[in-house]
Amino acid sequence: MINNINNSKGFTLIELLIAMVIFGMVIAGIVTSKSRQQDQGIGQQQAVEMQQTVRAVIYLMSRELRSAGYNPEFENHDTGITTATATSLTFNRVASDDGDNNDGDAETDEDGELETITYTFQDSDADGDNDITVEYNGGGAQLIAENIQNLTFGYFDETGTTIAVPVTDPDTVISIQIAVTATTDVNQLARSTTNNTRTLSTRVYLRNLSF
Repeated sequence: MINNINNSKGFTLIELLIAMVIFGMVIAGIVTSKSRQQDQGIGQQQAVEMQQTVRAVIYLMSRELRSAGYNPEFENHDTGITTATATSLTFNRVASDDGDNNDGDAETDEDGELETITYTFQDSDADGDNDITVEYNGGGAQLIAENIQNLTFGYFDETGTTIAVPVTDPDTVISIQIAVTATTDVNQLARSTTNNTRTLSTRVYLRNLSF
């Protein structure tokens, strides 16, 4: 019996240490793989969100810009673009049948009543990321797109020649190039990634100003 006890061997300290190291490496690999998968999922979700943001803001701005200078009465209401810079744009249109008091007086839908729209690139909510805002009739900026890295307006005359900004003679503008770059929210970055971006641009021809 004594011989049997002496011959019974357990794990040595070195063997235990080696087993612990191997087990730790396996766990670390599993955790790393899981983190990488989570980062990829976050990155894909952010890419979809950025793409949707860019498409939505381009659609909204293009639709409203096409109505710049709208003047169904063909009278001198001074409609069109009023201010044009690389990152902001103000224009107006006759809105005498929209049911709103656009000019802030006592009358609604009076003849020649103008609606004024301003797009601006700024950090509207002071969160460290720039945004795109729209303002109607001086009623205060409204946020329409967050986490925008860049917004650029380019202006062209009837010959297609680029007009220097800020535009000194807005009446010469016939088309506008809009370029929007959305970026990842800095508060939602994946661990192993940096800011991703999505850019979309389009050229809008101002049909009410091209004649």
